[in-house]
Amino acid sequence: MAEEVPGRIRKFKIDDINEIVEIEEQAFPKTPYSKEAFLSYANSFPDSFVVIETGKDILGYIIFDMSGHIHSTAVKPAYRRKGFGKMLFMHALKCAKERLWLEVRSKNIGAIRFYKKLGMKIVGKIPNYYETDDALIMVLRQREEPDAHK
Repeated sequence: MAEEVPGRIRKFKIDDINEIVEIEEQAFPKTPYSKEAFLSYANSFPDSFVVIETGKDILGYIIFDMSGHIHSTAVKPAYRRKGFGKMLFMHALKCAKERLWLEVRSKNIGAIRFYKKLGMKIVGKIPNYYETDDALIMVLRQREEPDAHK
């Protein structure tokens, strides 16, 4: 009997909403997005709100737009450091075709470390973006671009 391939990525379905909210609450207990926020994202980004699953269990999600802006992403704590987050990012990068970018809390050392491991670079900072914390803007380019001459 063939083993199931772990980490199948597919588009978000409305039936996923409760699991997505649960993952969000585990990942961001102080500031989780609401069910309504996720439904709005699903409406705005039907092709780029994706989940990663094994069997029938959703392990994580990523929401991005075609400019490469990652609006939200999270993986269940028990499944972190197993490559599922990287799979989601590589899927998003392939779809966005050029680059990914996001805002991350400057105090979220674990997330920053993960993003740097993926090859993302800090390119800017937005003071007080998260009320009591700055946002770092991080970018991952599919390929290095030559310096533009102005």
